[in-house]
Amino acid sequence: MNAIISEAELKDAVRTNAFIKDGSEKSCEGIKYDFVLSEHVITSEKKRAVNLDTDRDITPIIKPGEIAFVMSKESLDLPGDIFCQLSTKRKLSLEGIIILGGLIIDPLYKGKLIFGLYNISSKPYPIIPGKKLIAGVFFRTNENSNIHIPESIEKFPDDVIRMITDYNPHTNDAINSIIIELREEIRDVRKQLHDDNAWKEEFKGRLVKITDIVEDLGKSLQAERDVRQADVARLDGQYQEFGIMKKIAYGAVAALVILASGVLAVGGILLHSWRPVLENLLKVVP
Repeated sequence: MNAIISEAELKDAVRTNAFIKDGSEKSCEGIKYDFVLSEHVITSEKKRAVNLDTDRDITPIIKPGEIAFVMSKESLDLPGDIFCQLSTKRKLSLEGIIILGGLIIDPLYKGKLIFGLYNISSKPYPIIPGKKLIAGVFFRTNENSNIHIPESIEKFPDDVIRMITDYNPHTNDAINSIIIELREEIRDVRKQLHDDNAWKEEFKGRLVKITDIVEDLGKSLQAERDVRQADVARLDGQYQEFGIMKKIAYGAVAALVILASGVLAVGGILLHSWRPVLENLLKVVP
């Protein structure tokens, strides 16, 4: 059966630097030990491990919607018969900070504690070295663990550094920026729709004018065709009248020709019959 390690034993472990190293007796509260923040952090701003004691250009805050990786000041050196169960600090939760990481520390673990701190609040959270991070309750088991030895951690693992390097936080500022971009796009779409509608209305008006012009042109062509048809009919009538008159004229000319021929013929006959008489008269006339 597992037995909880008492406050007196925790303080003794801190004093003797046994399974809690670089600790403080002030962090022992009843059966819990409060681990505190160290100066080693990885922020999404720098995307690398920094030391807040030496890197003065670092802003030690976690912006709303961002994550940072932190390390405990204390180290553990657990024997084979002790494990630790972690629990988040209530005050940290009330400040809108969620701790990301395992909550069970196996026997034989040696090294620092590393956690991700995710800020779900609407205000920045300051990273202050020495501030309480997470509480741990230690248990002693009946059997020693000598099968699985956890990996020791003294610095930020490479996979954590790669993760923060590729990390793209969805902060309130980023969300507001996206909202502003969406508003601008919506404004552009509305303007484009307005321009399209204006263009369509203008095109529609021009199309109506063209339709009216075509209709008027069709009416004019119809009227012109009617006039042409009337002129053709009139000319056809006049041509027919001219044909009749031409026939009459041809008949009259033919009659005159015949009449003239007859006159000439009669005249010739008379001249032939009266020729002797005329000759005699010409003789008598002196």
